[in-house]
Amino acid sequence: MVKTIDEALDKIYAHVDYSMTHAKNVSKDVFSLESIRILCKELGNPQKSYPVIHAAGTKGKGSTCAMLAAALSNAGLKTGLYTSPHLIQFNERFQIDGKMISDEEIVDLTNRVGEAVDSMEHVSSFEFMTAMAFEYFREQKVDIAVIETGLGGRLDSTNIVDPILTIITSISKDHTSFLGNTIEEIAAEKAGIIKENVPVICGCQPYPAAEKVIKDTAAKKNSPYISISDRYRFINQRENGRDSMMIWRVEDQKLMEDWTGQNGSSSWSPSIVPLPLQGLHQMQNTAAVFAALNKLRSIFEFFDFDKAVSGIDNTFWPCRFELLCKDKPLVADGAHNIDSIEKLCMVLDRNYGTKNITCIFGASEDKDLKSMIQKLAPHVDSFIMTRSNHPRAASPSLLAKIASETGRKNQIAETLEEAYAIYTKQSSKDSCFLVTGSLFVAGGIRELFMKDHPELRYFGTE
Repeated sequence: MVKTIDEALDKIYAHVDYSMTHAKNVSKDVFSLESIRILCKELGNPQKSYPVIHAAGTKGKGSTCAMLAAALSNAGLKTGLYTSPHLIQFNERFQIDGKMISDEEIVDLTNRVGEAVDSMEHVSSFEFMTAMAFEYFREQKVDIAVIETGLGGRLDSTNIVDPILTIITSISKDHTSFLGNTIEEIAAEKAGIIKENVPVICGCQPYPAAEKVIKDTAAKKNSPYISISDRYRFINQRENGRDSMMIWRVEDQKLMEDWTGQNGSSSWSPSIVPLPLQGLHQMQNTAAVFAALNKLRSIFEFFDFDKAVSGIDNTFWPCRFELLCKDKPLVADGAHNIDSIEKLCMVLDRNYGTKNITCIFGASEDKDLKSMIQKLAPHVDSFIMTRSNHPRAASPSLLAKIASETGRKNQIAETLEEAYAIYTKQSSKDSCFLVTGSLFVAGGIRELFMKDHPELRYFGTE
């Protein structure tokens, strides 16, 4: 029996953690839903005790889940949120109404779920954590849970839920060793979370081939299909330094135009939705949340839609173009593939295009490092190449070699502490330091900054 949080984490991580394992050392055959099904059956299938919204995607699923959870909480629903990975503290993975699970609750869950785990032969650390989340939400009697997949979808440990709604966000190439080498193969894995007769919301897709796979899968499952690209239109608006979004359903506008016989009418108006996170891609994610809330109106009898929409503004989701310091700009963003880097560059140019930009960069060695750095190079003035403590982290010397080929100045910081020290010495109001390439790098720099600035809000504590 474990008695402390450290002992609990030791017990959980004593089981294999595929997210921390080199892809070349892992066979696709290890992924199966058999163990998590057996484990949850031993626990009495806690995941069936409350309604679930299940989300998958390459990019944006975490942000989408965070916004959706904030919205549902504001509407008066006790809302569980399970996400991964954590940035700084393990507790971040399990939240209810924006508040992280306590150390004491983790210890208790580890012991209780651990009894079932100990009776089994093969359980991964993520299966252990997922079962803990399911059980935690049951015992806390949540009204609804928002569950984010870990890796993929079809064989992800979370995919034993019976959701009332499914969301699939932007799909691009990532984790190709596990999910496939083509957009179609990856999309098929993500679409594996679609269930019979359960509505599916398809977020804006950069690749038409991905949306086709999702749409075809929904048709085979007889699942009502809502395409953000086809069904919604939205534009950004900025007032008093605050971003929001005007969004409307295409059919609403068309009905009004048909009725009035003209383009538009004073009696037709779009909804105004807050934008707590920056970037066009976050507008797309917010549109998916809006569509989900629209759908939930027909599921929950006393669902306060307007309160839910306004609750989106309560979202706190660190390291998604998060401005850690305004006086000496330090921006942390967990972009970790070429698609997310491209979106990051657009937001960077919009906000800091006139400043001298230094990029603190570190990434996993299984990423398309060359493409990521080449994409960043025209938007920054210099690089600091570093690495997190993650075992899959690429060496700074390899990253520096790639950066040299772009013509950009670069230097090596072997640790995040060294990289952060450079920021503290060289930063000014006329410069901007961007930390990106990996959530582990962005989160690591954020943690170091928090030690110097204890007033900085931590994850999910308010």
